[in-house]
Amino acid sequence: MALLPVVTRVDSEQEGRMASWAEIKEAVEKNGNVMTVTMEKLRDAHGAAKLGVNVRAEITSTLAGMGLGHVPQALPSYQNEQVRVYKNGTPVGDLINTVLTPGEQSDSKLTAQFGTGGVDMSAIIEKIRELVTE
Repeated sequence: MALLPVVTRVDSEQEGRMASWAEIKEAVEKNGNVMTVTMEKLRDAHGAAKLGVNVRAEITSTLAGMGLGHVPQALPSYQNEQVRVYKNGTPVGDLINTVLTPGEQSDSKLTAQFGTGGVDMSAIIEKIRELVTE
């Protein structure tokens, strides 16, 4: 019995090959330390055929080993679902981790940065509307 070749779908951005972990990390860093990718891209970088429980756990471990985190924290099991990958220890990574970590300390950080003392965008928009209608 002859074996048929396995056909893998490849995105045009990958130019006929799968992305490696190093390429994913580089892309995250070049995109301001945060980037949304499909589970398919992460699965392919891992070299797996399916997104089973163990593969998803290994993807999480691999990303963590490269200093990267992801949202949602429980990786989806479908290849077309999106995942936000971010670099830990960066301003955007710290913000994401603060939002994801409940507690008084995280609440204090968020209110200090984004609380009532921040810029009131609605007041700015209202002022712009007033100026435009004059």
